Amino acid sequence: MKNIYLTILAFSIFNASQGQTIETLTVSGGKTYGDHKVLIYTPAEYSDRNRKFEVVYVLDAQQREFFDAVHTTLAFQTFGIRPMIVVGISSNNRNYDFLPENKFPETAQELAGQLGGASVFSDYIEKKLMPFIENKYRVLPFKIGIGFSNGGTFLNYNLLTKPAMFDAIFSIDANLSYDRGQIIDRLNENKTLDSSKLFYYTCYTPAGGKWVESADRFNEQLKSKTSMTIEKEVFQSETHTTVFQQGILNAIKCFYRYQFFNSERLVIHLKTMEKLGGIRVNEEELHRIASIYMQYNLVDDARKLLLSFENILADDIQDSNDLFSLFETGKLYNALGFTDKAKAYFVFCNNKLEQNKNKMSVEYYNFGKEKIKEQLKNIENSKQ
Repeated sequence: MKNIYLTILAFSIFNASQGQTIETLTVSGGKTYGDHKVLIYTPAEYSDRNRKFEVVYVLDAQQREFFDAVHTTLAFQTFGIRPMIVVGISSNNRNYDFLPENKFPETAQELAGQLGGASVFSDYIEKKLMPFIENKYRVLPFKIGIGFSNGGTFLNYNLLTKPAMFDAIFSIDANLSYDRGQIIDRLNENKTLDSSKLFYYTCYTPAGGKWVESADRFNEQLKSKTSMTIEKEVFQSETHTTVFQQGILNAIKCFYRYQFFNSERLVIHLKTMEKLGGIRVNEEELHRIASIYMQYNLVDDARKLLLSFENILADDIQDSNDLFSLFETGKLYNALGFTDKAKAYFVFCNNKLEQNKNKMSVEYYNFGKEKIKEQLKNIENSKQ
């Protein structure tokens, strides 16, 4: 059975690589916010017009490798369980866009005055870019923010000033020593930080000095002030210039393991998205996710997922001539102990086989009949 799941997975990844698209647009912020070049990646699954998607916002897309690292890593690490749209945001002056106004004169001198626009850039993302994405694409109200170095500084600043803007944050080797630790001071002074729903991933390199010390202080304070899930890593063998790729890989792995490879949190997420995002979870998606769970031997999670949407599974079997898919779905139900549902699929598959008998070879027909007969016999024997 595992081999079949691996075959389905490989087929899904192949299809995903064939159907993904990347658009390059300019989203205007007018005189107040300026214009920014934006890259938008949509996965192959976006061709299904009945589906909506979570969105990842990646800073520093003017350096294309940051954007590419995120969407290509997602394509490999999601296993089709929850593919996402990726939006890359370019900066015309990254230090100005990412860094809040300084408190100390030497900070401005060190950065040649290229700083202080973080609040403006945050407003641009919130008031111009996000509404544009939500109007143009089929998106869910669930957003991940990804920032590196000063981009990570910006996301942490944004977390303190607009905690509801992102549902998860990946802060990659953020510069938290900026302006004598301004972001740390802001966190310490914050009395109303409510970010319990957030997932927060952070990593940094042993660059030495105040950089590491500041990161440790910020992470400790953040952990004490919120109940969100925090994943922290230090990469001893990476440098500031090499850490992004490894950080993104681990961040996505950690997030998917937390949010989607856990049936209880996945069910909560899907039902929340049904209420907020106007989606309806369907039987096909549940089968797909349950099959992925089975591939990783998450049998209990697969069973809990299906039971949590039992009202959907009670519907009639969707008419299909895809005999392989019907047969595999029957095997999935049988493996999870839903024998009546499994039997219904095998009987339906057998009827479809008979209807299409004249369109297939004798060998294929006989092979299908034998396999279905074998499964039905196994079900009857299990009930005795």
